[in-house]
Amino acid sequence: MFQHHLAPAMGIAKDDAPTIGVEGADVLVIEPSTLSGALKLPPSKSHAMRWITLASMDKTPTRIGMWETGRDVQSLIDSFSKLGISWNGDSIVGGNLAIPKEVLDCGNSGTALRFMIAQASTCGFEITLDGDASLRARSSLHLIESLGVSYQKASNDCEYPLTVAGPFAKLVVGIDVAKTSQFHSAIMLMAPRTSGFEIITEGDAVSRQHSALTWRLCQQTGAIVPGAPWIVNCPDVEIPPDASMMAFAKLANLDVSNPPSVSESIGHSLEKSDLRDSNDLITPMAAWLSMAEGGVISHAAHAAHKESNRITKTVEMLSKFGIVASVNSDGITISGGQVPHKPKEMVETYGDHRIQMTAIVLASICGGTIEGCNLHEIAWPSYLKQLQDCGLKVTLQPFIHDGQSDGRAH
Repeated sequence: MFQHHLAPAMGIAKDDAPTIGVEGADVLVIEPSTLSGALKLPPSKSHAMRWITLASMDKTPTRIGMWETGRDVQSLIDSFSKLGISWNGDSIVGGNLAIPKEVLDCGNSGTALRFMIAQASTCGFEITLDGDASLRARSSLHLIESLGVSYQKASNDCEYPLTVAGPFAKLVVGIDVAKTSQFHSAIMLMAPRTSGFEIITEGDAVSRQHSALTWRLCQQTGAIVPGAPWIVNCPDVEIPPDASMMAFAKLANLDVSNPPSVSESIGHSLEKSDLRDSNDLITPMAAWLSMAEGGVISHAAHAAHKESNRITKTVEMLSKFGIVASVNSDGITISGGQVPHKPKEMVETYGDHRIQMTAIVLASICGGTIEGCNLHEIAWPSYLKQLQDCGLKVTLQPFIHDGQSDGRAH
Protein backbone atom coordinates (compact mmCIF):
# COMPACT_ATOMS: atom_id res chain seq x y z
CA MET A 1 0.00 0.00 0.00
CA PHE A 2 1.06 3.62 -0.47
CA GLN A 3 2.43 5.49 2.50
CA HIS A 4 1.75 9.01 3.73
CA HIS A 5 4.54 11.42 2.84
CA LEU A 6 3.74 14.58 4.81
CA ALA A 7 6.75 15.67 6.82
CA PRO A 8 6.32 17.41 10.15
CA ALA A 9 4.76 20.77 9.36
CA MET A 10 6.13 24.04 10.67
CA GLY A 11 5.55 24.14 14.41
CA ILE A 12 4.50 20.47 14.69
CA ALA A 13 6.88 18.03 16.32
CA LYS A 14 7.35 14.78 14.40
CA ASP A 15 5.93 12.54 17.11
CA ASP A 16 2.90 14.78 17.48
CA ALA A 17 2.23 15.40 13.81
CA PRO A 18 -1.29 14.25 12.91
CA THR A 19 -1.69 11.89 9.97
CA ILE A 20 -3.23 13.38 6.86
CA GLY A 21 -6.90 12.63 6.46
CA VAL A 22 -7.68 11.71 10.07
CA GLU A 23 -9.81 13.58 12.54
CA GLY A 24 -7.98 16.65 13.81
CA ALA A 25 -6.04 17.22 10.60
CA ASP A 26 -8.61 18.38 8.12
CA VAL A 27 -7.22 21.59 6.64
CA LEU A 28 -3.91 22.98 5.46
CA VAL A 29 -3.04 26.41 6.84
CA ILE A 30 -0.45 27.92 4.52
CA GLU A 31 1.62 31.04 5.09
CA PRO A 32 3.20 33.12 2.33
CA SER A 33 6.36 31.25 1.40
CA THR A 34 9.43 31.67 -0.77
CA LEU A 35 9.81 28.50 -2.81
CA SER A 36 13.01 27.34 -4.46
CA GLY A 37 14.47 24.06 -5.63
CA ALA A 38 13.15 21.19 -7.70
CA LEU A 39 10.26 18.74 -7.64
CA LYS A 40 10.41 15.06 -8.58
CA LEU A 41 7.36 14.19 -10.65
CA PRO A 42 5.32 11.11 -9.69
CA PRO A 43 5.02 8.12 -12.01
CA SER A 44 2.42 8.65 -14.72
CA LYS A 45 -0.80 7.03 -13.56
CA SER A 46 -2.01 6.94 -17.19
CA HIS A 47 0.91 4.69 -18.10
CA ALA A 48 0.82 2.73 -14.84
CA MET A 49 -2.87 1.81 -15.01
CA ARG A 50 -2.64 0.66 -18.61
CA TRP A 51 0.46 -1.46 -17.94
CA ILE A 52 -1.12 -2.99 -14.81
CA THR A 53 -4.25 -3.92 -16.76
CA LEU A 54 -2.21 -5.47 -19.54
CA ALA A 55 0.02 -7.34 -17.08
CA SER A 56 -3.09 -8.77 -15.41
CA MET A 57 -3.53 -10.82 -18.59
CA ASP A 58 0.08 -12.09 -18.79
CA LYS A 59 0.57 -15.32 -16.84
CA THR A 60 4.29 -14.68 -16.42
CA PRO A 61 5.60 -12.11 -13.89
CA THR A 62 5.84 -8.49 -15.07
CA ARG A 63 7.84 -5.93 -13.14
CA ILE A 64 6.22 -2.49 -13.06
CA GLY A 65 8.61 0.06 -11.59
CA MET A 66 7.14 3.06 -9.76
CA TRP A 67 9.06 5.16 -7.27
CA GLU A 68 5.80 6.01 -5.46
CA THR A 69 2.20 4.85 -5.81
CA GLY A 70 -0.80 7.17 -5.71
CA ARG A 71 -4.26 6.22 -4.55
CA ASP A 72 -5.76 5.91 -8.03
CA VAL A 73 -3.15 3.37 -9.09
CA GLN A 74 -3.45 1.55 -5.78
CA SER A 75 -7.23 1.30 -6.25
CA LEU A 76 -6.68 -0.52 -9.53
CA ILE A 77 -4.06 -2.83 -8.00
CA ASP A 78 -6.36 -3.63 -5.07
CA SER A 79 -9.28 -4.33 -7.42
CA PHE A 80 -7.26 -6.79 -9.47
CA SER A 81 -5.99 -8.40 -6.27
CA LYS A 82 -9.59 -9.04 -5.20
CA LEU A 83 -10.07 -10.81 -8.54
CA GLY A 84 -7.19 -13.18 -7.85
CA ILE A 85 -4.39 -11.36 -9.67
CA SER A 86 -1.10 -11.52 -7.75
CA TRP A 87 0.78 -8.30 -6.88
CA ASN A 88 3.88 -8.39 -4.68
CA GLY A 89 4.76 -4.72 -4.50
CA ASP A 90 6.50 -4.21 -7.83
CA SER A 91 5.48 -7.12 -10.04
CA ILE A 92 2.24 -8.70 -11.15
CA VAL A 93 1.33 -12.20 -12.30
CA GLY A 94 -1.80 -12.25 -14.42
CA GLY A 95 -4.30 -14.89 -15.37
CA ASN A 96 -8.00 -15.67 -15.27
CA LEU A 97 -10.19 -13.54 -13.03
CA ALA A 98 -11.74 -15.16 -9.95
CA ILE A 99 -15.01 -14.46 -8.17
CA PRO A 100 -14.35 -11.65 -5.68
CA LYS A 101 -15.43 -11.95 -2.06
CA GLU A 102 -16.08 -8.24 -1.69
CA VAL A 103 -16.90 -5.05 -3.57
CA LEU A 104 -14.19 -3.60 -5.80
CA ASP A 105 -13.59 -0.11 -4.37
CA CYS A 106 -12.18 2.14 -7.10
CA GLY A 107 -11.85 5.09 -4.73
CA ASN A 108 -11.60 8.35 -6.66
CA SER A 109 -10.45 6.86 -9.94
CA GLY A 110 -12.66 7.01 -13.01
CA THR A 111 -9.98 5.21 -14.99
CA ALA A 112 -9.84 2.32 -12.52
CA LEU A 113 -13.63 2.06 -12.50
CA ARG A 114 -14.02 2.03 -16.28
CA PHE A 115 -11.11 -0.39 -16.80
CA MET A 116 -12.56 -2.75 -14.17
CA ILE A 117 -16.08 -2.56 -15.63
CA ALA A 118 -14.72 -3.73 -18.99
CA GLN A 119 -12.68 -6.49 -17.36
CA ALA A 120 -15.68 -7.56 -15.27
CA SER A 121 -17.88 -7.77 -18.37
CA THR A 122 -15.75 -10.66 -19.65
CA CYS A 123 -16.58 -12.81 -16.61
CA GLY A 124 -19.50 -15.17 -16.23
CA PHE A 125 -20.21 -14.05 -12.67
CA GLU A 126 -21.30 -10.91 -10.84
CA ILE A 127 -18.79 -8.25 -9.83
CA THR A 128 -19.83 -5.21 -7.80
CA LEU A 129 -17.94 -1.93 -8.12
CA ASP A 130 -18.08 1.27 -6.10
CA GLY A 131 -16.11 4.42 -5.34
CA ASP A 132 -16.07 7.59 -3.28
CA ALA A 133 -18.68 10.36 -3.47
CA SER A 134 -17.06 12.10 -6.45
CA LEU A 135 -16.78 8.84 -8.39
CA ARG A 136 -20.40 7.96 -7.65
CA ALA A 137 -21.38 11.17 -9.45
CA ARG A 138 -19.74 9.96 -12.69
CA SER A 139 -21.93 7.67 -14.77
CA SER A 140 -20.53 4.61 -16.54
CA LEU A 141 -23.82 3.36 -17.98
CA HIS A 142 -22.88 4.23 -21.56
CA LEU A 143 -19.89 1.91 -21.32
CA ILE A 144 -21.89 -0.95 -19.81
CA GLU A 145 -24.76 -0.61 -22.26
CA SER A 146 -22.28 -0.49 -25.16
CA LEU A 147 -20.82 -3.77 -23.93
CA GLY A 148 -24.27 -5.35 -23.80
CA VAL A 149 -23.81 -7.10 -20.44
CA SER A 150 -26.19 -7.35 -17.51
CA TYR A 151 -25.98 -4.79 -14.74
CA GLN A 152 -27.81 -3.72 -11.61
CA LYS A 153 -27.77 -0.19 -10.21
CA ALA A 154 -28.04 0.43 -6.48
CA SER A 155 -31.38 2.19 -7.08
CA ASN A 156 -33.19 4.29 -9.65
CA ASP A 157 -31.55 7.38 -8.18
CA CYS A 158 -28.07 6.00 -7.51
CA GLU A 159 -25.85 4.13 -9.97
CA TYR A 160 -23.39 2.82 -7.39
CA PRO A 161 -22.60 0.32 -6.00
CA LEU A 162 -22.95 -1.13 -9.49
CA THR A 163 -23.08 -4.85 -10.21
CA VAL A 164 -21.92 -6.10 -13.61
CA ALA A 165 -22.31 -9.63 -14.96
CA GLY A 166 -20.98 -11.05 -18.23
CA PRO A 167 -20.20 -12.89 -20.29
CA PHE A 168 -19.57 -10.34 -23.01
CA ALA A 169 -20.64 -11.67 -26.41
CA LYS A 170 -21.05 -8.74 -28.82
CA LEU A 171 -19.38 -8.78 -32.21
CA VAL A 172 -19.46 -5.00 -32.67
CA VAL A 173 -19.06 -2.38 -29.93
CA GLY A 174 -19.92 1.25 -30.63
CA ILE A 175 -18.60 3.76 -28.11
CA ASP A 176 -19.01 7.54 -27.79
CA VAL A 177 -15.61 9.20 -27.37
CA ALA A 178 -16.82 12.81 -27.13
CA LYS A 179 -16.76 13.12 -23.32
CA THR A 180 -13.97 10.80 -22.23
CA SER A 181 -11.36 8.48 -23.71
CA GLN A 182 -11.61 6.12 -20.73
CA PHE A 183 -14.42 4.05 -22.27
CA HIS A 184 -12.45 3.57 -25.50
CA SER A 185 -9.29 2.57 -23.63
CA ALA A 186 -11.21 0.18 -21.37
CA ILE A 187 -12.67 -1.60 -24.40
CA MET A 188 -9.32 -1.95 -26.15
CA LEU A 189 -7.77 -3.38 -22.99
CA MET A 190 -10.45 -6.06 -22.50
CA ALA A 191 -9.92 -7.70 -25.90
CA PRO A 192 -7.45 -10.43 -24.75
CA ARG A 193 -10.17 -11.82 -22.43
CA THR A 194 -12.70 -12.09 -25.31
CA SER A 195 -13.18 -13.92 -28.61
CA GLY A 196 -12.79 -10.65 -30.49
CA PHE A 197 -15.02 -7.83 -31.69
CA GLU A 198 -15.03 -4.74 -33.86
CA ILE A 199 -14.73 -1.30 -32.22
CA ILE A 200 -16.60 1.64 -33.75
CA THR A 201 -15.97 5.06 -32.21
CA GLU A 202 -18.63 7.76 -32.36
CA GLY A 203 -18.51 11.51 -31.74
CA ASP A 204 -15.75 14.14 -31.79
CA ALA A 205 -12.96 12.42 -29.86
CA VAL A 206 -11.31 14.03 -26.83
CA SER A 207 -8.12 13.01 -25.01
CA ARG A 208 -7.05 11.34 -28.23
CA GLN A 209 -3.47 10.85 -27.10
CA HIS A 210 -4.68 8.79 -24.14
CA SER A 211 -6.47 6.44 -26.53
CA ALA A 212 -3.36 6.40 -28.70
CA LEU A 213 -1.24 5.57 -25.65
CA THR A 214 -3.52 2.63 -24.83
CA TRP A 215 -3.20 1.20 -28.31
CA ARG A 216 0.57 1.77 -28.41
CA LEU A 217 1.03 -0.18 -25.18
CA CYS A 218 -1.31 -2.92 -26.44
CA GLN A 219 0.86 -3.22 -29.54
CA GLN A 220 3.97 -3.52 -27.38
CA THR A 221 2.41 -6.61 -25.78
CA GLY A 222 1.45 -8.27 -29.08
CA ALA A 223 -1.80 -6.65 -30.26
CA ILE A 224 -2.30 -6.34 -34.02
CA VAL A 225 -5.88 -5.12 -34.56
CA PRO A 226 -8.02 -3.21 -32.01
CA GLY A 227 -10.70 -5.54 -30.64
CA ALA A 228 -8.95 -8.72 -31.78
CA PRO A 229 -7.70 -10.94 -28.94
CA TRP A 230 -3.99 -11.60 -28.51
CA ILE A 231 -1.70 -13.46 -26.14
CA VAL A 232 -0.38 -10.73 -23.87
CA ASN A 233 3.38 -10.71 -23.43
CA CYS A 234 4.30 -7.76 -21.20
CA PRO A 235 7.84 -6.44 -20.95
CA ASP A 236 9.16 -5.25 -17.61
CA VAL A 237 8.56 -1.50 -17.50
CA GLU A 238 9.64 1.59 -15.61
CA ILE A 239 6.72 4.01 -15.45
CA PRO A 240 7.73 7.44 -16.84
CA PRO A 241 7.15 10.72 -14.98
CA ASP A 242 3.67 12.23 -15.13
CA ALA A 243 3.88 15.08 -17.64
CA SER A 244 0.58 16.58 -16.48
CA MET A 245 2.22 17.40 -13.14
CA MET A 246 4.80 19.66 -14.81
CA ALA A 247 2.11 22.34 -14.66
CA PHE A 248 2.33 22.57 -10.87
CA ALA A 249 6.10 22.99 -10.95
CA LYS A 250 5.74 25.78 -13.50
CA LEU A 251 3.01 27.46 -11.46
CA ALA A 252 5.25 27.33 -8.38
CA ASN A 253 8.29 28.49 -10.42
CA LEU A 254 10.21 25.36 -9.43
CA ASP A 255 12.52 23.15 -11.43
CA VAL A 256 11.82 19.48 -12.16
CA SER A 257 14.46 16.84 -11.46
CA ASN A 258 12.95 14.18 -13.75
CA PRO A 259 11.28 15.88 -16.74
CA PRO A 260 9.37 13.48 -19.01
CA SER A 261 10.34 12.91 -22.61
CA VAL A 262 8.20 14.44 -25.32
CA SER A 263 7.18 10.96 -26.47
CA GLU A 264 5.71 10.17 -23.03
CA SER A 265 4.00 13.52 -22.40
CA ILE A 266 0.56 12.47 -23.81
CA GLY A 267 0.06 16.00 -25.15
CA HIS A 268 0.42 17.77 -21.81
CA SER A 269 1.92 21.21 -22.32
CA LEU A 270 1.19 24.63 -20.83
CA GLU A 271 2.22 26.14 -24.15
CA LYS A 272 -1.16 25.24 -25.70
CA SER A 273 -4.48 26.52 -24.32
CA ASP A 274 -6.46 24.19 -26.60
CA LEU A 275 -7.12 21.36 -24.14
CA ARG A 276 -8.97 18.91 -26.35
CA ASP A 277 -6.31 16.32 -25.56
CA SER A 278 -5.16 17.52 -22.13
CA ASN A 279 -8.07 18.81 -20.05
CA ASP A 280 -6.30 17.79 -16.82
CA LEU A 281 -4.27 21.00 -17.19
CA ILE A 282 -7.23 23.36 -16.98
CA THR A 283 -6.90 24.36 -13.31
CA PRO A 284 -3.15 25.05 -13.04
CA MET A 285 -3.20 26.59 -16.52
CA ALA A 286 -5.98 29.01 -15.54
CA ALA A 287 -4.05 30.03 -12.42
CA TRP A 288 -0.82 30.48 -14.39
CA LEU A 289 -2.48 32.52 -17.15
CA SER A 290 -4.08 34.81 -14.55
CA MET A 291 -0.64 35.85 -13.28
CA ALA A 292 0.88 35.94 -16.78
CA GLU A 293 -0.63 37.35 -19.96
CA GLY A 294 -4.10 35.87 -19.60
CA GLY A 295 -5.84 33.94 -22.33
CA VAL A 296 -8.70 31.71 -23.40
CA ILE A 297 -8.71 28.01 -22.53
CA SER A 298 -10.75 26.19 -25.15
CA HIS A 299 -11.97 22.74 -26.21
CA ALA A 300 -12.10 21.63 -22.57
CA ALA A 301 -15.82 20.90 -22.21
CA HIS A 302 -15.00 17.32 -21.18
CA ALA A 303 -13.32 18.71 -18.05
CA ALA A 304 -16.85 19.06 -16.68
CA HIS A 305 -16.94 15.27 -16.27
CA LYS A 306 -13.93 14.83 -13.98
CA GLU A 307 -13.88 14.47 -10.16
CA SER A 308 -15.74 17.78 -10.13
CA ASN A 309 -17.07 20.00 -12.86
CA ARG A 310 -13.49 21.15 -13.23
CA ILE A 311 -14.47 24.16 -15.34
CA THR A 312 -16.91 25.83 -12.96
CA LYS A 313 -15.09 24.70 -9.83
CA THR A 314 -11.79 26.09 -11.08
CA VAL A 315 -13.43 29.48 -11.58
CA GLU A 316 -14.96 29.28 -8.10
CA MET A 317 -11.65 28.33 -6.47
CA LEU A 318 -9.77 31.12 -8.25
CA SER A 319 -12.39 33.64 -7.12
CA LYS A 320 -11.56 32.83 -3.49
CA PHE A 321 -8.07 34.21 -4.22
CA GLY A 322 -9.53 37.32 -5.85
CA ILE A 323 -8.71 36.05 -9.34
CA VAL A 324 -11.30 36.92 -11.97
CA ALA A 325 -12.08 34.28 -14.56
CA SER A 326 -15.22 33.29 -16.44
CA VAL A 327 -16.69 30.18 -17.98
CA ASN A 328 -16.88 30.31 -21.77
CA SER A 329 -18.58 27.93 -24.18
CA ASP A 330 -16.00 25.17 -23.74
CA GLY A 331 -13.43 26.36 -21.23
CA ILE A 332 -12.31 29.39 -19.23
CA THR A 333 -11.44 33.00 -20.12
CA ILE A 334 -8.86 34.67 -17.86
CA SER A 335 -7.44 38.18 -17.90
CA GLY A 336 -3.74 38.48 -17.13
CA GLY A 337 -1.62 40.47 -14.70
CA GLN A 338 -3.65 39.43 -11.66
CA VAL A 339 -2.23 38.90 -8.18
CA PRO A 340 -3.73 36.33 -5.80
CA HIS A 341 -4.93 37.63 -2.44
CA LYS A 342 -5.35 35.72 0.79
CA PRO A 343 -8.85 34.19 0.85
CA LYS A 344 -11.19 35.48 3.54
CA GLU A 345 -12.58 31.99 4.07
CA MET A 346 -11.52 28.39 3.71
CA VAL A 347 -10.90 27.37 0.10
CA GLU A 348 -13.00 24.39 -0.99
CA THR A 349 -11.41 21.89 -3.36
CA TYR A 350 -14.51 19.82 -4.24
CA GLY A 351 -12.86 16.42 -3.88
CA ASP A 352 -10.64 17.25 -6.87
CA HIS A 353 -6.90 16.77 -6.41
CA ARG A 354 -5.87 19.11 -9.22
CA ILE A 355 -7.94 21.93 -7.73
CA GLN A 356 -6.39 21.24 -4.31
CA MET A 357 -2.86 21.13 -5.72
CA THR A 358 -3.37 24.44 -7.54
CA ALA A 359 -4.85 26.07 -4.45
CA ILE A 360 -1.82 25.04 -2.40
CA VAL A 361 0.54 26.81 -4.81
CA LEU A 362 -1.62 29.95 -4.89
CA ALA A 363 -1.73 29.97 -1.08
CA SER A 364 2.07 29.76 -1.01
CA ILE A 365 2.03 33.25 -2.58
CA CYS A 366 -0.51 34.96 -0.35
CA GLY A 367 -1.48 32.54 2.41
CA GLY A 368 -4.72 30.67 2.87
CA THR A 369 -6.57 27.75 4.42
CA ILE A 370 -7.19 24.80 2.08
CA GLU A 371 -9.55 21.90 2.72
CA GLY A 372 -9.10 18.42 1.29
CA CYS A 373 -5.67 18.14 2.85
CA ASN A 374 -4.83 14.69 1.46
CA LEU A 375 -6.31 14.92 -2.03
CA HIS A 376 -2.90 15.18 -3.69
CA GLU A 377 -2.21 11.59 -2.61
CA ILE A 378 -4.59 10.46 -5.37
CA ALA A 379 -1.86 11.11 -7.94
CA TRP A 380 1.25 12.50 -6.19
CA PRO A 381 1.68 11.24 -2.60
CA SER A 382 4.89 13.21 -1.92
CA TYR A 383 3.65 16.53 -3.40
CA LEU A 384 3.14 18.36 -0.10
CA LYS A 385 6.32 16.98 1.44
CA GLN A 386 8.33 18.06 -1.59
CA LEU A 387 6.83 21.55 -1.45
CA GLN A 388 7.78 21.74 2.21
CA ASP A 389 11.32 20.81 1.29
CA CYS A 390 11.22 23.71 -1.19
CA GLY A 391 10.15 26.15 1.52
CA LEU A 392 6.37 25.85 1.84
CA LYS A 393 5.17 26.95 5.28
CA VAL A 394 2.20 24.75 6.12
CA THR A 395 0.54 23.37 9.22
CA LEU A 396 -2.26 20.88 9.66
CA GLN A 397 -5.16 22.12 11.76
CA PRO A 398 -8.59 20.76 12.64
CA PHE A 399 -11.44 22.18 10.66
CA ILE A 400 -13.48 24.50 12.89
CA HIS A 401 -17.19 24.69 12.12
CA ASP A 402 -19.58 26.68 14.31
CA GLY A 403 -17.01 26.71 17.07
CA GLN A 404 -16.52 22.94 17.02
CA SER A 405 -13.92 20.72 15.39
CA ASP A 406 -16.14 18.41 13.39
CA GLY A 407 -13.39 16.05 12.24
CA ARG A 408 -14.77 15.76 8.73
CA ALA A 409 -12.48 14.59 5.94
CA HIS A 410 -13.21 16.92 3.06
